[in-house]
Parts: sequence; structure tokens; C-alpha cells
Amino acid sequence: MHKVILTLLLFPLLSIAQSGNGYTIKGNIKGLVGQVTLISAIDGKSVTTDNAVNGSFTLKGVLSEPDLFQISLAGSAEPIDLFIFNDAVTINGELTNIKNVSITGSSIENDYLQFKKEFIPYFDRLNGLVNAMKAEPDAAKKEMKMRDYTLLKDTILQAQFRYTTAKNTSPISAFVIAAVMPLYSGMEELEAKYAVLLPAARKGSFAKMIEKNIADAKAPKVGGVGTQALDFTQKDVNGKPVSLSSFKGKYVLIDFWASWCRPCRAENPNVVNAYQSFKDKNFTVLGVSLDQQKPNWLEAIKTDNLTWTHVSDLQYWNNAVAQLYHIQSIPANMLIDPTGKIIAKDLRGEALTQKLRELLK
Repeated sequence: MHKVILTLLLFPLLSIAQSGNGYTIKGNIKGLVGQVTLISAIDGKSVTTDNAVNGSFTLKGVLSEPDLFQISLAGSAEPIDLFIFNDAVTINGELTNIKNVSITGSSIENDYLQFKKEFIPYFDRLNGLVNAMKAEPDAAKKEMKMRDYTLLKDTILQAQFRYTTAKNTSPISAFVIAAVMPLYSGMEELEAKYAVLLPAARKGSFAKMIEKNIADAKAPKVGGVGTQALDFTQKDVNGKPVSLSSFKGKYVLIDFWASWCRPCRAENPNVVNAYQSFKDKNFTVLGVSLDQQKPNWLEAIKTDNLTWTHVSDLQYWNNAVAQLYHIQSIPANMLIDPTGKIIAKDLRGEALTQKLRELLK
């Protein structure tokens, strides 16, 4: 899980027509003396500066697209973040209370403020649950926290859908989708959520980031069907290094799972059935666990009767093999042929047995 970053409707046609006039940000911050700088929140580069006189400053320029920015203020460690296009914006407040400054004049900023009010509390709770799960040594308590996490994740995704459907012409909707992107089950879900947005909303760095992720997912890549599987080495349950290349000459199912993953545990009987049916026909399974606690990992292997080779570095979502293959959700698997080529992915239930039956009949 990653730390989630910090949006009315279609721009009036008049404002679009006049976008070449650029933006004007007029500020009046009580107690402010010195330099004021508008900084891109995307790359950290300075856009324009001014020197405040008696708390007043003006920042002007022209933007090609709406985006997220920060205003750095002399004498304040906390910047003002705002989402703007070529708008006339007014900022009023006090240097000692930057969190509560008033920002008016931009419909995009209004949408952004609505996003922060609704979603930031969700993200704070979600990050708290993630940290609590990582620190919880007790398997039963960790599972309870996992259930709480799943419920909260579903709540956030429902809120995202309501927001972006209602504001499908606002560039902030692309930002909201980008902010919750780590919670999606995969690129298909991301693409479906992004498809709701109309062209007016597909503007700015966050829209470009989403589009790049979708395009990259469709391009040939590491772990794609038809590509050669990249070799890796991790330690098994006894601490012995095991390499994927050591299974060359066999059909191998690389199975990504974890003891704390309820869908994985529900899928394990299907993998067991496939293994028992084809283990004597040049087929095996290599389990890659995203566990953190070795006792929980070993107990799940025993309980679920997973009698094939298992490896893990016990680094949770930072598992090196999962990172290598860009695994974003589990359960996940890849079927490797005897030459080391990936010939199928995410075979679940009867689909796994059917595929092996075709190959090994």
C-alpha cells in the first residue's frame, strides 16, 4: 500500500475560450513578509514568484492544462496547496493559520476542496489500518483488521464512483481516480473507472498518469503471456535459496498468495487438486508468499495441505518477486512452460485444471 497523495462541473465555455488570458492569484496573508513562490506539485519546479508587501502578493502566468500546485510562503513551513487552471483566484488568511486560508474564484479548486473534505479522513483511517496490520503479530487479530480494511476500501471506492460520476467533466475526477488507484483490483477496473470521464475531465498530469498506466498495461511487459519468465531466487521454508530456473523442463505454476489473504485461502483447494492430479506429469507449483510472519506462513501451508515448494522474503507487498512481476493483487498466478515461457495467467478454479488437462493429457 502506498501513502495516498494530497476538486463543479464542466468549465464554462467562456472561461475555456479565454484560457489564454492566464491565471491571476491575488493573496492577502496577514503577517506575510518576503518571497511567495508558485511551485508545481508534480515535479517541484518553481513556476513564478512575487514579494509580499504588507501580506499582499500577486502571481500571474499561463497554464496549458489544469493541475495541482503549492504556494510556498516565506516564514511558513506549510505551503498552500491548490488546484487551478487559468483562473482569477483570491486567497485570504493568516500566516499562523495556513490550513484555514480561504481560496475563491476557481470551480476546480472548489472541487478539490470537496475532495479533501470527503476523502482525506478516509485515507487517514486506511493508512492507520495498514500500519496496524503490519504491526499485528496475532493472526486472528490481523485477519479482523484485514476485514476492516476491506470494508473501508469498498467504502472509498463507492465514494470515488459517486464523486467521479457526478463530476465527470471536472479534471479533479482524474485526480481522485489517481488517488485511489492503489485500491483497484487491476488495470481493467482502472480503465473502467476512467472511461466514465468526459474529455473535459481528461486534462492535466493525473489524467496523463492514468492513461500511461493503462497503455503500459496493454503493452508487452515483464510477466506478460508469451514472454520469457524472468528468473528469481528466494529462500524456502528452511532458508534454502530456490531459483525458478531450477524447474526448467517442467510446467510450473508460480502462485502468488499469503496466509492473510482470504481469497487466496479459498482458492488453495483448487491448486491442491490440480497439483495432485498432474504432479506426476511434469507439472509442479512454486508458491511465492507475501507474508510477513513466518509462523503464519508455515501454519497456512500445513493447514491447506500445500505440499509443493514455497518461497518468501517475508516482505509483505514489497516481496521482491511480486515487485519483479508487478503483482498488484493476490491471488495471482502464472503458468510457465518447460522452455520458461509464460503461457497463461490467473488460472483459477476449474480453469487451471482444464488448462493442464489440455497440455498434459
